[in-house]
Amino acid sequence: MKDIQFNERKQHGLPDFPFQYYYINSLHPQYVMPLHWHGEFELIRVLSGSFELYLDNKPLTLNAGDSAIIDCTTMHRGTPNNAIYECVVFNISMLYKKSNDIVRKYLRPIAHKKVSVEKLPKGNTKAVINEIFDTAEKHESLYELKMHSLLFEFFLKLYEEELIKNQEKHKNTKQMEIIGELLDWIEENYTEVITLSTLSEISGLNQKYLCRFFKEYTGRTPIDYINNLRIDAACHEIEHSNMSVTEAALASGFNSISYFTKTFKRYKNMSPREYMAMK
Repeated sequence: MKDIQFNERKQHGLPDFPFQYYYINSLHPQYVMPLHWHGEFELIRVLSGSFELYLDNKPLTLNAGDSAIIDCTTMHRGTPNNAIYECVVFNISMLYKKSNDIVRKYLRPIAHKKVSVEKLPKGNTKAVINEIFDTAEKHESLYELKMHSLLFEFFLKLYEEELIKNQEKHKNTKQMEIIGELLDWIEENYTEVITLSTLSEISGLNQKYLCRFFKEYTGRTPIDYINNLRIDAACHEIEHSNMSVTEAALASGFNSISYFTKTFKRYKNMSPREYMAMK
């Protein structure tokens, strides 16, 4: 199943230290977290506002000060409500490099999702998560050594506070396969013309049910999802390249500049020119 889900094919951190910290506010190019999965482990902490997190399509409301655990290959998305939030994403295997490493027996079942982890931390586990984020944000001397130490402590607390459980089988495996196929296809083709008829053919669902099914899993209609993906791509080009607003719009799949400007304002609450001025 996981081979065809919407896999975030992004390098988090460096090859010798696969750990990455993200600070996300309303100006971030991808403020709304789209539906995706990855093989890495992830932690999220809300600094202000609230955040509606969906894990395998199950909602979880996080308020300021709350954190959540997203274990490997869990499909997830999130909608911020005037929120500022942080994420750390890391590869668990960074903590056991050798095949005979004694900690493998504790960490490998988590990395390979042979067990599941409770989503809401408590007690000492939550305290360690806060320390992980505080350390990641400051990035002071001995950073990598401190982070390794904190991650080992984090997994120790998961076991001590019995937040690791036997894995349960998903009841909606087929539906998750379908949505995964759709999202993968959209990611590869969002710069082209995409119609509901095309998506219906790919998924094998009639258009009416497709729209309802798609919104249930992503929180958006297919067209809304595609437009949001295009706007995020345009923001990335504006921020990280020398493209003009018009070039970024065309490169991201928009054929009409007026429609692009109108759509951009709807998602970002500012014009593309205003966004470019903030680079």
